[in-house]
Amino acid sequence: MNKKISGSLRRQLFCAVLISLTAGALLFGLVYLYGNSFLDRTVYGHSFAMKMADRYFERLQFYVEAEGISQKNLHRLNAWCSRGEKVYLTLYLDDILIYESPSSGQLKSEMSAMEFDPEMEDPENEYMLTLQDDTKVRTFLYYYAGDAFYYLLLFLSGITAFLAFSLCFILLINQKIRYIKKLRSELDILSGGQLDYTVSVHGNDELGELAQGIDQMRLSILQHQDVENQMRSANSELITAMSHDLRTPLTSLLAYLEIIERRKYTDEAQMHQLVHKSITQTMRIKTMADQLFEYFLVYATEWEPVEMEIADADPLFQQILGDYAYSLESIGMNVELQLHPTDSRIRVNTELLQRALDNLYSNLQKYADLMDTVWIACEKKEKTFQISIYNAVRKEAKPQESTGIGLNTCKRLIKQMGGSFSAENDGSYFAVTIDLPLL
Repeated sequence: MNKKISGSLRRQLFCAVLISLTAGALLFGLVYLYGNSFLDRTVYGHSFAMKMADRYFERLQFYVEAEGISQKNLHRLNAWCSRGEKVYLTLYLDDILIYESPSSGQLKSEMSAMEFDPEMEDPENEYMLTLQDDTKVRTFLYYYAGDAFYYLLLFLSGITAFLAFSLCFILLINQKIRYIKKLRSELDILSGGQLDYTVSVHGNDELGELAQGIDQMRLSILQHQDVENQMRSANSELITAMSHDLRTPLTSLLAYLEIIERRKYTDEAQMHQLVHKSITQTMRIKTMADQLFEYFLVYATEWEPVEMEIADADPLFQQILGDYAYSLESIGMNVELQLHPTDSRIRVNTELLQRALDNLYSNLQKYADLMDTVWIACEKKEKTFQISIYNAVRKEAKPQESTGIGLNTCKRLIKQMGGSFSAENDGSYFAVTIDLPLL
């Protein structure tokens, strides 16, 4: 069963992934924008930087006093600057740069020191540092937060986007997951033998098709079980009926043969009468045996492949149907035989074909009206060779009983050869149509 791609499970999963990715990307952007704005107002903001600069200057002043740092050993400030402090430090004495972090801590050369001008420094970051020798130097200390908070924001945004994607995707496919679990539980019910349980079919995607296929399989199993039960019941009834029906003619036949064997007949005429009765009972037994054979032929569950042969349709059916027409005319029937030249070839099994047509010939003998015409025709259709038989039904005070096995036999024999068989009976007229595929 082909479905539109919009209803396929693959398309639904793709849409779920796309929607989840969109939700994750949007949430990532929102968290990043709001987080970045928050960092700009706090960690990367001017007021925060000034507060941190004031705090670090207090630490610097304490370090200078504790380490005894003077103009002669300014290089010892490198240890404080290299401890991971997020500061940039410059020291000026008489407007001359004497220290820059990170540096060697030694006095700059005259040319390089001239490149620095305290007037170009930010006055908000200016402090007055007192060295160990009570020398006061202009100090400019700048605090910078670094990239750690930015990377943390990126990490939190990524985690939030991933959680949003996962949650959205799970919510979108949760219905399918519940449906799969439900199908699994229903399969457990069916495997337990409760074949009357109807499988739930939802949606028009692959899961819906799977559920529909499981339910169709369940119905097919039930149907096969019903057929098997019917066949078992029919076989039992047939055996019972046949054993009862065969007992009467066999008993009579044995009695007649015993009289003949013991020569208890009075004259030659009585002996011929006993022989005739024996033949009659034998024919009854044969008829019942034929019916039994046809029954098993119709209701057999499997047929072995038959050997097919290629034959010219015109001479084949001229011979078979011509013989039937002659035989029917010999018992008083009027037969109209229309064999149109077709110049066609068919692939058939002549033995099966003969058996099927024999059943139809037997039906004509039993049920066709002797006062009306039997029409038999052969013609070529588009892709088939068609045989048609049409006759009026005999009107009798006590019509003969028909089990329908003969027609079912014909239908199955023709189907075995790749053809089709149809029969119509409205009570007054009976029509049969056989179509055999052309080569």
